[in-house]
Formats: sequence, structure tokens, C-alpha cells
Amino acid sequence: MREHFPRTLVRLLQWSLVVALLAWALRGISLVDIGRVLSRLGIAQLAALLALNLLILWSFTWRWWAVLRALGYSIPTRLLAVYRLAAFAVSYLTPGPQFGGEPLQVFVLSRRQALPTSTAIASVVLDKTLELISSFTFLIVGVVAVLRLNLIPVPAQTPLLALSLVLLSLPAAYLAFSCRGARPATWLLGRFPAAARRWPGYKRFSRSLAEGEIQVGRLCREQSTWLLVAIALSGISWVFVLAEAWMAMQFLGITLGPAQAIGVVAAGRLAFLLPFPGGLGALEVSQILAVGALGFSRTDGVALGLLIRSRDLLLAGVGAWLAVILAPELRAVGGPDRETDDL
Repeated sequence: MREHFPRTLVRLLQWSLVVALLAWALRGISLVDIGRVLSRLGIAQLAALLALNLLILWSFTWRWWAVLRALGYSIPTRLLAVYRLAAFAVSYLTPGPQFGGEPLQVFVLSRRQALPTSTAIASVVLDKTLELISSFTFLIVGVVAVLRLNLIPVPAQTPLLALSLVLLSLPAAYLAFSCRGARPATWLLGRFPAAARRWPGYKRFSRSLAEGEIQVGRLCREQSTWLLVAIALSGISWVFVLAEAWMAMQFLGITLGPAQAIGVVAAGRLAFLLPFPGGLGALEVSQILAVGALGFSRTDGVALGLLIRSRDLLLAGVGAWLAVILAPELRAVGGPDRETDDL
């Protein structure tokens, strides 16, 4: 009972903050006003946003495909998109900064595609590292845009920029050390011998991770061209993300320039770093503050936040359904799909 008390207290505090943030975001705003803004979205606009979101989902698998191809496996991007969407559902519904679905990605690769566990781990680790580098690089660009637009108070500007640089330095340092032959994650796991004694699978996972990090280092040194391709594909995905965000704001009547749109998107990305499931509450507040600072109404900010939330919940719902559908089949080891799939 006492062991569970701190965890229960933390969860209670989390949800109390979520309720408080949502109450602040929705105060003084009528559902009629929100409906009026959302009614600007017609069937054609919704269809365009849906099509662009499907393109974004597909584009996010390109980097993973390139990493796997460099490791010697060609898995169709349509399958990777399914696996990634299922993993997104886990990450989205897990409190924290968008982590949690990576074990599922390793699991489906090793079970459904019969990849060695170490290779599956290597692909997911490198894909996630490149994702974080691209995300935090965009975050720095967005924070600079936010600072230039004076969307946040002056006292918070320097700490926010410093935090963004620290966040970028972590995955960048990991990649740099891995390319030099080091195994940072394996070293970190080795600092907890008590965990190895308590959980029988800890040593087995540590060995697979060590083998995976060796493959990551080898790929960096021997397949650098594929690494550059994966990085370039990350940039393309972000172009699509910005295009989708700008289009959504235009449809809602929130007309912004490129720098302003980047600032609004960056504000939303910052919200996802907070320890709330899917940035619940924080995302809505971030859009209200960012849009409001640019001269638009709080209702416009709430409508934009609801549109983003609806999109993410739709994707998470489909991803959760896919995870449930895949679960019974994950117990059987199938042969690897060697079919080549072009981008």
C-alpha cells in the first residue's frame, strides 16, 4: 500500500494539473463560438487535411525504411506505417514526452518480420535518435521564431532557448558517440546491477541492446550514405508537417506568415514535452497563448487546439485498434518479407 502511494500521488497531481489547464483554456468561451470557427471547415477542407496527414504518416516511415535498408533488410513501407501507427498510439497515450511505443516496434520487427532482436533494436534506436535530432532542431528554429515574435515573456526566453539546445545535444551526442564505436545505452544499463538481479530478462535485453548499438556504430561508419538519406527524409517529413499546420490554420481563418506558423507549431511541440498523456491541457493552452499573441481570439486558439486533438485522437484510435489486431499474431514468428518497396 505504501509503495503505491507516491505513484498514486503523482498521477493525482498530473490529472489535477490537466483539469486546471483545460478549465483555464475553456473559461469564458462558449461552445457556440467554437462551433462557429470549426464550421469554416467544409468536406473538401477536411478531406485535404486527411490526405495530407496520411502523407505525413507515410513519410515518417521513410527514415525507418532507410535505416532498415542500410542494415540489410527491405521491408515494405506500408507495413512499417502500420507498425509505426500502432506504436504512436502507445506513445500518445503514455504520460511523458512521446515515448513508449518503441518496444512495440522492436517486437513487431522481431516477430512478424523475423529480424534478429539486436537488428530490430538497432533500427528503432537509430530511427528514434534521428527523429529526436530533427524534432529538436525544428524546436530550436521554432523557439527562435517565438522569441522574434515576442510570443513569450522576456524572463522565460533565455531558459527556453537553453532547454532546446540541451534537448538537441542529448540525441546528437548519443549519435556521435555511437558512430565512434561507443555504446552509451549499454553503459547506462550496466550502472544498475540491482535491476539485472531483480528482472531475469534484464541481462538478455542488455545483450541485445549491446549488439544493436554495435550495428548502429557500424552503420554510421560503413553506410554513411544511407544515414544521410535518412536525415534528408526527416527534413522532408517536417516540410509536410508545417504544410499541414499552415493549411489547417488557413482553413480556420487564422492567416499567418511562415515565421508565425512555425512559432505556433513550436508552441504545440513544447506542450508535448510535459508529462501529460498526449500533452492534454498543455497543447490547448499553448495554442491559445500563441494564437492570441498574434492578434487572434482565444476562441480561434481553442478551435485550433481541438482540431489538432481530434486528429491525434483519430490516429491514436486507429493505432490502438491495429495494435489489438496485431497482438494475437505477434506470437507466431513469420518469415521475413524481402519484398523491395520503393519510396
